[in-house]
Amino acid sequence: MKFQTFYLTCIAIIICVYITFAPTIEAYEVDINLDLHAASCRIWAENSGHYRIGGDGSNDYHDCSSGNDPEKFSFQDQTFWVHAKVEASTRQEKIRGPYNNKTCFRIHGYLDGWYFDEESC
Repeated sequence: MKFQTFYLTCIAIIICVYITFAPTIEAYEVDINLDLHAASCRIWAENSGHYRIGGDGSNDYHDCSSGNDPEKFSFQDQTFWVHAKVEASTRQEKIRGPYNNKTCFRIHGYLDGWYFDEESC
């Protein structure tokens, strides 16, 4: 029994030391104010390797009308680009970046006349 107590105490001390001295993982956040007129959109972030690291999936369109809560997502500390696409729009997806900090945007307009602008946080 004494050996079990000793080993449990050692493991607890190692865990406490690791928690204390382990590096903190930083994260970036993207905030988007939704202000489209009766349209669905998807917004996501990609890293320098063109891999999606946050936000909506490939067909995860949702209501982006004004009055909805802002969309927010976060991911690990790395260079990123933010993409926006409006469902059924004839306009191309919009890409903003690169960024290395918290970023805020506003998506506004209507189906074939929409804008994706950076704004102060």
